[in-house]
Amino acid sequence: MPPDDKSGIDELQKSLYSRDAPEVRTRRKLRFQDEVPTVQRSWQGTHEEEEKSLGLNESYEDNSMSFFTKLLIGSVIFCLIAVGVGAYLFFNGKNLISADNIDVTIDGPVSVPGGEPVSFDIGIINKNNVDLQLVDMTVNFPAGTTNPSNPSQELKKYQNMIGDLSSGGVAHQSVQAIMFGEENTQKEVVVSLTYGIKGSNSVFTKSKSYEVLINSSPISVSVSSFKEVTSGQEFDLKVNIRSNSGQTLKNVLLHVNYPFGFTAMSSTPQSVSGDDSLWRIGDIPAAGQRNVTIHGKLSGENSDTKSFRFSVGAQDSSNINLIGTEYMSVQQDVAIQKPFISLTISVDSDNTTKDFIGEFGRSHQVVVTWFNNLTVPVTNAVITIHLSGNAYDKKSVSPGNGLFRSVTDDIILSQQTNPALASLGAGESGSATFSIIPKDLSTGSNLAVNPTINISANVSGDRSQESQVPESLTVVASRKILVSSTMTLSGRIVRSTGPFKNTGPVPPQVDQETTYTVLWTVNNTSNSVNNTKVTAVLPPYIKWLGNVSPSNEDVSYDKNSGTVSWNIGSLNASSGSNSSSRRREVDFQISLLPGANLVGQTPVLVNQSTLTASDGFTGAQLQSNQDSLLSSFSTDPTFKSTDGIVVQ
Repeated sequence: MPPDDKSGIDELQKSLYSRDAPEVRTRRKLRFQDEVPTVQRSWQGTHEEEEKSLGLNESYEDNSMSFFTKLLIGSVIFCLIAVGVGAYLFFNGKNLISADNIDVTIDGPVSVPGGEPVSFDIGIINKNNVDLQLVDMTVNFPAGTTNPSNPSQELKKYQNMIGDLSSGGVAHQSVQAIMFGEENTQKEVVVSLTYGIKGSNSVFTKSKSYEVLINSSPISVSVSSFKEVTSGQEFDLKVNIRSNSGQTLKNVLLHVNYPFGFTAMSSTPQSVSGDDSLWRIGDIPAAGQRNVTIHGKLSGENSDTKSFRFSVGAQDSSNINLIGTEYMSVQQDVAIQKPFISLTISVDSDNTTKDFIGEFGRSHQVVVTWFNNLTVPVTNAVITIHLSGNAYDKKSVSPGNGLFRSVTDDIILSQQTNPALASLGAGESGSATFSIIPKDLSTGSNLAVNPTINISANVSGDRSQESQVPESLTVVASRKILVSSTMTLSGRIVRSTGPFKNTGPVPPQVDQETTYTVLWTVNNTSNSVNNTKVTAVLPPYIKWLGNVSPSNEDVSYDKNSGTVSWNIGSLNASSGSNSSSRRREVDFQISLLPGANLVGQTPVLVNQSTLTASDGFTGAQLQSNQDSLLSSFSTDPTFKSTDGIVVQ
């Protein structure tokens, strides 16, 4: 051993066995023998002491438990517990309950025709070793299912209390229904069980589903209409409803979901009051059919496609205006396209599409203009102008270059009357002119209410140079002439007749008062009018006496301006020979006090009278004037030619 190592060992030995060394505690208390230890002063020891020391370490190690020993003991304990639990479940688990031990079988057709009764046989088997208590079965049917005993009643679910079902027990139940739906649609029937077990307040469930294919619809719905229309064009939607069911379909409703921009104008038969999209079809017998025609117009942008949805079904049991069970629904698409040939109709240079306000007895010039919007020619164009309306008078038609067929009330424009119509090149245009005079409806024999002339024009032609498009086309344009009512105001002066007694000298004398009766008469012809009023100004030498007949007429006098006003208000139109509702009269009394400057003259008693009113049909402002009324009361039976001249 090197000297340095031996010196280090000596120093360590001194520190270990020194009296001043700190006390060293062991982590484990050892058992010592009753003997006095001997402290050695050197590293050498006897062989016996070495063996005794070795035995002490062996004793310490034998009393320790290793990690692997603990793991082994835990594994043994776990195995014993697992074996015990398994044995318990093996010998005592026969009383446990599971929904998997309940068999639910549903026997029925895999496909059925819609609208025909169908039966489902439901079987329930309890394979549990315990009894089931208060078993309740519910069969949930899909939408469109009705009760066979009352086909108009919707059947959403069927419920039946089976009661207790013993272990190994079997229950059977047969359920009938009528299922509706579109052809080749899947319907799902769900059977649900709820039950309890003895000794438990819990409620358990078991469900089973069954799918059925509707292989045919009980009703077929077809819709025919134009596939393409122009914006604003009127057209028909024809709906055919046919029963495929072997029994009567009761309380059938048709509901149409209109697209935005469609306006329903009429229908055959009429829709439900207050709802132009619902029809009560009623009962349809087996193999029966019903038809509905809807007339309307569609507005929108070019190239828009509008979809109509037609739904047919049985009315809801709680709301007769709703479909409770839908049998079938179809969709019809209509495209809005720019017209191939544009048509416009102007009346007296009015090129708008608004209704034109016409007058009785006046000739109105009508111009029909066409324009080819296609990039190819349109050949064999024929324009037909049809005239109708209660103010239409075929005797007043001047067809221009067209051919007038009075039998059909049509003016025909073709290449025979206008050679340019033989072929309309791309972008080419043309026009035709005719005139018409509204029928005078102001006389007793021709009276009519709201006089109208209807003008409709359509053009047809061929565009065979284009491929995959119809060779024929039809475009329609229309315009109306609404004829305003003719109102007349007449006035006269009387003395010996009328409701008032007139006094004073005749002929009138200077500085002496002579009274007269003024009679105003208003006549209306064809339309109801509103805000009717008559006004006139009295000269300064005329005095308002305040006598009016009938007394209930609204006649007033403004002394500051000398204006007499008669507020009539509304005046109805009448048909036939009865004129009482379209004619009004009023009498009022005035007096004349002439001055010397009027000697030898026939003075004005009432200045020009003016009638104003608003036509309730056309909206036009109406006016009629009556010339000034003089002191020469020529309509009075006692009048002489000199009775109206002022004398000294």
